[in-house]
Amino acid sequence: ALVIGRFVFQRAVARKIAITSPNGINSIEKIRLGGVEQWIQIRGWDRRKPLLLFLHGGPGFPQMPFAHLNAELERHFVVMQWDQRGAGKSYSWSIPDESMRVAQFVADAHELVQLLLARFGARKCYLVAHSWGSLFGAQLVAQHPELFFAYVGIGQTVDLPQTEQVLYQFALDSARGDHNQKAIGDLERIGPPPHSDANHKFMTKWVDYYAEREHPSLSQLWMARLALESPAYSWIDLCKIPLGVRYSFAQLWREIFYQTNLFKKAPRIDVPVYFFLGRHDKVVTSEVAQRYFDALDAPRGKQLIWFEKSG
Repeated sequence: ALVIGRFVFQRAVARKIAITSPNGINSIEKIRLGGVEQWIQIRGWDRRKPLLLFLHGGPGFPQMPFAHLNAELERHFVVMQWDQRGAGKSYSWSIPDESMRVAQFVADAHELVQLLLARFGARKCYLVAHSWGSLFGAQLVAQHPELFFAYVGIGQTVDLPQTEQVLYQFALDSARGDHNQKAIGDLERIGPPPHSDANHKFMTKWVDYYAEREHPSLSQLWMARLALESPAYSWIDLCKIPLGVRYSFAQLWREIFYQTNLFKKAPRIDVPVYFFLGRHDKVVTSEVAQRYFDALDAPRGKQLIWFEKSG
């Protein structure tokens, strides 16, 4: 039933997002970036439209199997989804562990942008980055502004130690307001950050408990259904998603937590900057992203767009 159901839904989605323009492009390709084979999807109704590269979050959580939700973008841009090294289609046992470093992701993205610009005969492209992708995407644009029309950060990640401080205080204040003695006792016992891995997970339990009350996150079942609908992903690709998430987190977590701070790594971005933030985000926290936005030197202009009902 699952196989038949997936086939039916895939066909329906494929028909809905079919690109029928004679000047359109719809391609899934394997390329080499930084010496590692990786996969990209390129879709657009008119290959003469501006290029838009999307950097997915995670680390290790690909956007390609969910790209059909944003198919409208393909009428206005040539949209490129990239499964980063260790993620989705690009997950492989052969990836060198030592290559899973933030600087390597910046280098991979830079190489990809240069390949795409040369292929389409373009001078620049738009960069849209989500969550983890925004942590190295902002660094890429700061280092190479000449390659980009603009930078869009969605759920902009900035500095995880600051984020952990905000989340801890949110959980403790919520517990006190709720007179939840169990939560208060738990949080006071582990104390404020920095936390060990075990205590961080313990704190996150109470953060999620209170965040989910008002702004519940998307269910894993709903996300799985969306991925199953994707015409871009095979059964094997779907199985790679959890493997890639686990592997990428294991390799990158400590570096992105302790060594990556955009206040220091990307204090200036010399292209127009747009942040799309959920007002009630308790994952990367919109409070820290707003602090970065306010401090960011953006001589070409910057704009913050709030999603007022979003977690």
